[in-house]
Amino acid sequence: MIIYNKEWLNNLHIVDLLKADQQANRITTAEFDNIKTAHPVGFYIPGIIVRVGLFILTLIIALFATGLLSLLGLSTHLVDSPGWPIFLGIVCYAALEYLMRERHYFHSGVDNALLYYSACLFAGGCIWLIIDMHLNSVDTLLCAALICILCTLLTFRFADVVTTAASCIAFFAFVYFAWAKAGQFGLATMPFIMMMAAGGAYFFFNRISSNKASVNYTNCLIIAKIISLITLYAAGNYFVVNRLNNALNGLDDSHTTIPFGYIFWLWTILLPVVYVFIGIKKKNTMFLRIGMILAAVSVATFRNYYHLLPIEIMLTLSGMILLALSYTIIKYLKIPRIGFTYAEPDETGTLDSLNIEGLVIGETTSHLPPAANLPTQRFGGGTGGGGGSSGDF
Repeated sequence: MIIYNKEWLNNLHIVDLLKADQQANRITTAEFDNIKTAHPVGFYIPGIIVRVGLFILTLIIALFATGLLSLLGLSTHLVDSPGWPIFLGIVCYAALEYLMRERHYFHSGVDNALLYYSACLFAGGCIWLIIDMHLNSVDTLLCAALICILCTLLTFRFADVVTTAASCIAFFAFVYFAWAKAGQFGLATMPFIMMMAAGGAYFFFNRISSNKASVNYTNCLIIAKIISLITLYAAGNYFVVNRLNNALNGLDDSHTTIPFGYIFWLWTILLPVVYVFIGIKKKNTMFLRIGMILAAVSVATFRNYYHLLPIEIMLTLSGMILLALSYTIIKYLKIPRIGFTYAEPDETGTLDSLNIEGLVIGETTSHLPPAANLPTQRFGGGTGGGGGSSGDF
């Protein structure tokens, strides 16, 4: 279903993996160039600055083009119906498919702009249609389901991280709106349902990420797992649960107590610690970084309800402690210890599954000229004389 040339994708993965070896001087530049020549990649992949420029330029062109079409259609009143943005979205998507096949863009800015713009137009028109149907009881549920399905299909097609993030957020929104239909019981148990949904989503994404068939969606799965872990924490964060409880029950923010509050306080404080522990045990930087960020969120949540010290003193002390701790850890990890190091890691995560030595040797020797045919009889014949002044052998 993915739109990109799969052979080029495989070649791109091989080149990216071996680039780390070339930078670490495990293979020579000539060997790396030979491998790149043997594994061509026909995608157009500009640098980040060019990508941003192409994204902005393409978005401006798309806006002007759709705006011009809308002005031309004003007399027919087509722009007054939800079918018009749906039509424009289909047109932009058709242009995206054409350019991808003819120009071979690969996250170059042009394809990203057309993808997001066509998705927004199509989803906006469908949401407009749902609102016009006056389905007040299920309109939010249908909108969340629509966005989730649309962004999931686009993710399968283009392996884009933004559509992946939108799909995950829409999925959790769908779970929230669906469970809210259960009435008071649904609202009372909402945090626990969201915890279960986020935890189940993480284990699902983690399971399929170990499948070799999902190699083209590696970045998408990483984004999906990050959103799932953050949602898992937010579902039980005391501040989030407290504000949501006040909003659903028509209370102001002065109400700071909730039923079974100690459970959510334990969740708020301990879950970041669990994330950090898992990151240390499994050498997983994603868990480590999320855990450290959420630890700061936990401190801010605690500070919002319990004022032990003035904010200026607390920030100063926290900064001093963090700086001292960071300096100590950096000094300690100058020498690698128990699998951790301060040095820049080599990106060799999946190289173990490749026969790199055989690939390098095969690609290098394939360009060497064949050996010359040497005579099988090396001795015999020859004359000599003249006291060494002349003669041949």
